[in-house]
Amino acid sequence: MTVGAAPVLAVEGQPDPLSLPELLQELRRANPDLLAAKKQVEAMQARVPAARGLPPPKIGVEFEEIPRGTFKINQATVMYSLLQSIPFPGKLSLRHQVAVAEAQRAAAVFKKAELDLTTQLKTAYYDLFLTDQEIEIQREQKIWLDQALESARARYGSGGISQTELLRVQSEALEAGNQAGVLAHRRRALEAHLNHLLSRPVEAAVGRPGEIALEPVPSDPAALTAQALENQPELLVFKFSAERGEADWKLAKRELWPDLETMVELRDPAMGPIGPWDLTLALVLPFWFWTKQKYGVRVALFNKESAAAAFQGARNETARQVHENWNEAMAAYDTAKLCKDSLIPLASQAVSSELSLYQSGRSSFMELLDVLRMLAERKRTYYEHLAGLEQRVILLEQAVGVALRKEHS
Repeated sequence: MTVGAAPVLAVEGQPDPLSLPELLQELRRANPDLLAAKKQVEAMQARVPAARGLPPPKIGVEFEEIPRGTFKINQATVMYSLLQSIPFPGKLSLRHQVAVAEAQRAAAVFKKAELDLTTQLKTAYYDLFLTDQEIEIQREQKIWLDQALESARARYGSGGISQTELLRVQSEALEAGNQAGVLAHRRRALEAHLNHLLSRPVEAAVGRPGEIALEPVPSDPAALTAQALENQPELLVFKFSAERGEADWKLAKRELWPDLETMVELRDPAMGPIGPWDLTLALVLPFWFWTKQKYGVRVALFNKESAAAAFQGARNETARQVHENWNEAMAAYDTAKLCKDSLIPLASQAVSSELSLYQSGRSSFMELLDVLRMLAERKRTYYEHLAGLEQRVILLEQAVGVALRKEHS
């Protein structure tokens, strides 16, 4: 078994190896939660142009001097009016800023949802890889134990070992076979989770993840933290919420200023299109400012300060996540490299040597079992830390907001 390369493992129904980039493309194309979030972004973006528009105009008809005691409106003077409210300068631009910030926040929420789902998919992919390696380790152990069992039967027949030792060898071989079956059930559970993310039938067969090479941890905490401040979707949600709070506060203060209402009235259209007409100008005064607009400004100020504090808290949390996951990834990389370069080759040599000694009757089964378990543990440790390294990199990607491995993009 070559460490660092995926051994051949036939998967019924889908023998082709899985490609993580293709799975990520399928997720973005097929996941219904992601599609729903995308439509929410489009809805918020469609509201932005409307925020610059003036309030709707009012068109009216007025009948003056209707004869007393009658409903003869045909004898009345007809007046047509057009009323348009014009907000105080700066209000429309601030309303547009609020709409833009809301659309940007919705886009960041969508990116966060996408990042959360891709993180789940990548994690499931590496869980599947680790389970496949566990199955292969158990199968390899079964092969070693079957060889030992064959030798034990021969030695028992010649009186070289006791019945107790033979039964112990049979027991270990049976346990190795059972463990492989348990791991196969766990694999099917992981398949169901991955299929759910991809909106596939949960019982569909899933192929084997491809080869995973041991790669160093990318970049360093300082550079990753700087990237996160520009790209991390959850951080951008707080940032745009703070910007919206700032715009809301400025708009609330502008609401203390009066709006202008204009009305044009045309008298007696029978006299032609350019007949007598009236022009009315009026100010909409925030007369109840001490109980309404004044407290609106205070509410907006508190919301602005709350959003700014939440943004700072999110920045602190992102820095913590980057440093924590980077150092955990470094620990996993160092352990995996030690296992690959030194511990597994030494354990493999020990198994080959001990098996030869046992087959020739110069060693006990317990000594062989110890080295077999040591080899299995070394390989298990390697693959656990290899998968753990990539999963820590995935958490780094979630904290930073960008892909750090080519195959994760």
